[in-house]
Formats: sequence, structure tokens, C-alpha cells
Amino acid sequence: MPNPPPALRLQFADDMFLRRHDGETSPAVNQVLWRLDGPYDAERLRDLAEAVAAGSLHRRVVRARVPGARHRWAPAGTLPVLDLQTAAVPEGSIGTWAQAQADLPLDPAHGSSWRLAAADVVPDGAAAVGGGIVSLTCAHAVADGAALIDALVRASTHADPIAVPAPEGGPRALLADAADAAAQAAAVARWAQARARQAARERRAPGPTPTADPTPSVDPTATATPAPLDPGWRAPVLHLELPADRVARAAAEHGGTPNTWFVAFLARLVHATGRFPGEPVPVALPVSTRGEEDPRANSTKIARVTVPADVLAARDLGWVRAAAKEAYTAVGRPDPGVAPVPLELVQMLPDPVVSRLPQPPVAAALASNLGTPPDGYTQAPGGVVRAVATLSHYQGASAAELRAAGGGLVAFCTTTGRTTTLSVAALDPDRVPDAETLRRLVLTETDGWQIPAVLW
Repeated sequence: MPNPPPALRLQFADDMFLRRHDGETSPAVNQVLWRLDGPYDAERLRDLAEAVAAGSLHRRVVRARVPGARHRWAPAGTLPVLDLQTAAVPEGSIGTWAQAQADLPLDPAHGSSWRLAAADVVPDGAAAVGGGIVSLTCAHAVADGAALIDALVRASTHADPIAVPAPEGGPRALLADAADAAAQAAAVARWAQARARQAARERRAPGPTPTADPTPSVDPTATATPAPLDPGWRAPVLHLELPADRVARAAAEHGGTPNTWFVAFLARLVHATGRFPGEPVPVALPVSTRGEEDPRANSTKIARVTVPADVLAARDLGWVRAAAKEAYTAVGRPDPGVAPVPLELVQMLPDPVVSRLPQPPVAAALASNLGTPPDGYTQAPGGVVRAVATLSHYQGASAAELRAAGGGLVAFCTTTGRTTTLSVAALDPDRVPDAETLRRLVLTETDGWQIPAVLW
């Protein structure tokens, strides 16, 4: 009998995203939206849902039986969720409909990892169908942006899916868990030895010359006493379509590319909210490390670039382009002489301990540019696709949670044919408390670049 494929263990990011579904923090969910120029194709969407269910998004968790071992992914074994709605959505309510889909709960631990929904769209005040809207939501625990694109391309083109191995059972599973726990413990032991050597070097080194305490870095616009918000408050979200040629022209006129325009656009938007006035703006840039036939759910690393205020004021995209290139090159490069806490150690900790650890801060600005995705992604729902939007959501995140995490702006950019779709979520309840504020800020910025915008 041939040996079964090795177990597909949860990586650190998978594990942390999974815990959000059962912990006190809000679950992270990725959403793809397709705007159609005609009604949705029910048969095409049924076929798409079946194909997605045969691939890497359709997975569940098998808990490890040995303490310290990582949990395993396994095929979900559940039916796909496809919601073909019969009530049409007014064109002016597409954003509300999309947000309602993003708010529906998922349970990746038990195989409810994604859902597909669709509705026809009618122009405001009209009765005849004038378009369609399709939404796919997926728990971040089972797929980052690159994994989601790959799975949808395979499903829509009927290419071979990436199969999630079926779980082993009995003694073999127990032995595999024991081996994984031992490997995790060995990684922690190597870190402990490296940290001890580092501490010894620091004790032998001469101490630094005493200096005055530096002024703590504090955002001068932070609100000491946040204004009260409605208990049902949710982070505002905005989707807008831009002419791709106008975006390219604006970028070229300022010495950059559409990608560097997007980085500068979001950083300038942070300034417009009143954050970091006259100061540099740190921007996080997701970078995929996904390889061919890569079964990992999450493989994204973050490049970081800090854009000076004068560069943003001058719209100097040449500077941004050079800085972003340097940041991409530095991704994954460890800081010299530092022995960071190993991810294996955090992953081995039980939920009650992890829940007490400080939550990682939300980026002041996170700019994820998907560029021009493959046709299989763009045309996944069939029909004539007018635009594609992508965004990450924190389901049900309260103002208190986002304040504690530091707030910020999250934006995704996708280009489909002649249209660039920009999606922005404002996770900053005190500076961007509502949709009207976000709309005003974004439209003012697009006007400044002389780019017309069509809101969803």
C-alpha cells in the first residue's frame, strides 16, 4: 500500500486566524465581488460552487491529539453553500448588500469555510434587471488573497484542484502528531539557546551612554476620550470604479506606476483623516510567497515602507517606487542580532494563554494591489463582468476593538479590463466614524488626482 501524503498542518497565520473565530477578537474574512452587466447565471454559479468544493478552500480542522503538535487540515466533507437570491438589489444598495454578505458567519474549524451568493441588480427606480452582483466570502484562516485567486482560477477553468490530504487515523496519526510536536519543541529549544547566547553577549558588552529619555512616539491626533458611537457601529466600507487608463496616466505624470499611485493614494488618505499630520505614514504592502501547487492556506508576508509627508504632498511617485522596491527586497530578511520569539512557541500555547497576549496592531495603512488577476478569476461567475472588487473584513469588529488595535485604513485594488476597482475599509472609528466621512475623503482624493469615480 503506498504511503499517504503527509499531513497538511496549520501554519502560524492559519492558526491565529482560526482562533479569531472562537476568541474575543473578530474573525477575518476575505470577500470577492463581481459586478455583472447582466443577470447572474445560475447554472454557471452552481458549477463554480461544485468546483470550489473540490479544491483547497473546502477544508476543515482535525485537532492534534498530542500537546504541542499543530492541527491538521482535512477535506471539509460538507456541502457547498450557494445562495442564489430571487429578490433583486437596487443599484444604490449594492454596497449594503455586499456588506451583509461579508457579515454572515463562517466556521472554518468545521468545514464552513466559504459561501457564494448572487443577486440581480435593478437600476434605482426601474423594474427591469440591469445587472448582477456575485459575492464569495472565505475565512482568512483557509486562504489569503493568493490562495483564493488560485482556487477560483482552478475552479472556473476546471483545472486540477489542489487537494487537501484526507486525515490519517489510528496509531499513524498519533505518531505523526508526536513527530510534529517534537519538531515544534526543537525549534523552541533552538530559539532559547540563541536567546541565551544573545543575552550573554549583551551582558559582556559595555553599557550605552546614559541619555535623556526620548520623547515617546505618540500620534498627536489620538483622541483622549473617544466620542461615543452606536453599539451596533460597524467599520464603513466603500467600493468605487476608476478608469484604468486615467489611473495609469495620473501615475505616469508623477513618475510612478499604478501600484505606487495606489500606495501614495492610501497614505495621503491617512493624512486626510487627520492622522500623522506633517509626519511620515507607514504603509504595509502584502507580498505573496506562494509557489506552484502550494497547498498552504496563508503564505503572505508584509513589506513595509514609510512615506515622508513632503513626498506625499508633492505626489512624488518616483520616491515611492524606489522605496517600495527596496521594501519588497527586504521581505523576510531577519534583523541582525535579534532572536525573535518563535512562531512555533506561540502556536503551541493554548487559547486562554494566546488570548491574553497583546494583539498585533492594525496597520495605519495596508495597501494590497492585486493588479490584473488571471482571466479565470475575473470571469469566474460567467457573463459580462464589469468590475471585480476584493476586500478583507473583520466581522463584527467593535469600535473598542479597533481602537485597541490602533485603527487604520485597509484598501485593495484590482484592475479588470478598462476598470480599476478600489475598495477601502476604515478601521478608525474616531477619525472615520461613518460611510459619509469615508466617501467624502476618498472622493476628494480621487478629484485631486483628476480621476473620475463611480461609487457602488
